[in-house]
Amino acid sequence: MQEEIKQYISVILKEWQPLRAELPQNVIVILRNIAEEQSDNLAHRFYESLFKDPAIARHLSYELVEEQLSRSLSKWVKAILTQDESQFETLAQQQYHVGGVHARIGIPVEFVQRGARQLKYGIYDYITQHNIETELGLQVMHYAAMAIDIAIEMMSHAYAMSHYRATRNEEAYRMHVLMNNAWQEQGKQQSALSSWENSVIYGLVSGVHQSEALIKISDSNFGLWFRHKCVRQFGETEQIQQIRLLMTTIDQKMASLDITTDIPVEKLQDLLRIIHACCQKISTYMEMLFNDVSHMQDGKDALTNLLNKRYLPIVLKHEVSLAMENHLPLSVAIIDVDFFKKVNDEWGHSVGDRALTHVANLLSDNIRASDYVFRYGGEEFLIVLVEAGQSEAYMLLERIRRIVSGTPFEAVSGKNLPITVSIGYTVHDGHPDYNQLLNRADVALYEAKRNGRNRIEQHK
Repeated sequence: MQEEIKQYISVILKEWQPLRAELPQNVIVILRNIAEEQSDNLAHRFYESLFKDPAIARHLSYELVEEQLSRSLSKWVKAILTQDESQFETLAQQQYHVGGVHARIGIPVEFVQRGARQLKYGIYDYITQHNIETELGLQVMHYAAMAIDIAIEMMSHAYAMSHYRATRNEEAYRMHVLMNNAWQEQGKQQSALSSWENSVIYGLVSGVHQSEALIKISDSNFGLWFRHKCVRQFGETEQIQQIRLLMTTIDQKMASLDITTDIPVEKLQDLLRIIHACCQKISTYMEMLFNDVSHMQDGKDALTNLLNKRYLPIVLKHEVSLAMENHLPLSVAIIDVDFFKKVNDEWGHSVGDRALTHVANLLSDNIRASDYVFRYGGEEFLIVLVEAGQSEAYMLLERIRRIVSGTPFEAVSGKNLPITVSIGYTVHDGHPDYNQLLNRADVALYEAKRNGRNRIEQHK
């Protein structure tokens, strides 16, 4: 891929550099004036045009644009209009970086192209309002339009390559999750569904007035799994749609019930019949979803059997999008095994490998069904905690930290080694680029290690 990028940039620069080198000095001066006087206004015009389309709200917020993106675009405009050919190599690399960010966020290329037209309109307005003579104005407009188009072309090329890789990995991930331990997952979720049904039925027939509302099926462990993993893995099939409708029916029926008072017998019996019938249908549709799935181990980390890091961008992109669209909390934690090098040095790599497997098993056994745990690299692991804000994420991670430190690891027969972990985590703040989450969690992990290890730190 890097070689392809270099070749593409080389072709682009052969067009762009002569274009800039041939500019008369008076054109360069006007371009600089536009950059200095109008870059902020052009950035505002760019985003104002985008927000006229309601679909952009899935990707960007007004707050994010005002606080970060508008300033970045203003700097971009200045660079495109004023930098000379000696700086084009670096400038081209920056366009590829921006295109990659757009791909991670999921901003469609057409949105960027639409905003780019507004930049050109704005530059044209400046030329006409300042009564710049026709020939000179044409030269300014020609270079500005060409430079913007060249930059957008490089962004689009980066976007296309990233999108191709993401699509390929997306399908690989979907197939991996579908095919790996499918029957075990089916049994686990059928059990979660039955557990929810039994707890609700007990709450309704026990005769005890409830002080708090019964847990909705959409908020149960099964509901979380369905929303975050099942839909992602199987796609919008007819069975998925039917399960969603059945869950909505159950929740609506339960919401209409006043459980703080005595419920008439006939109404209670009717509700119990509906809940049981809906759960039976959900179970049937679940069986249909899993029916054609076979076992396959590809896609897992060979040592720990956790998700491979290659699937992390797919999961994070999906979860960040889900969090933004539905205003849900989301947290990411990076976990590092303390003093792992010392374990390897003193006990050998085979013991070190078993120590990592020991920690990986504890993580897998103590996360929620809706969460994701990855082997992040070396002695590091990463957990994506869906619908978990600051306090809930901390409680879940503190529980994991205590379990790891309190669970003996037998290095050799009769000899236990103390294993502890340092954890850094962060909460999604509305930024659409999931790399921000990874960077902040990494900073928090560094703080946890610097402050003594075997502890949790949050990046705020």
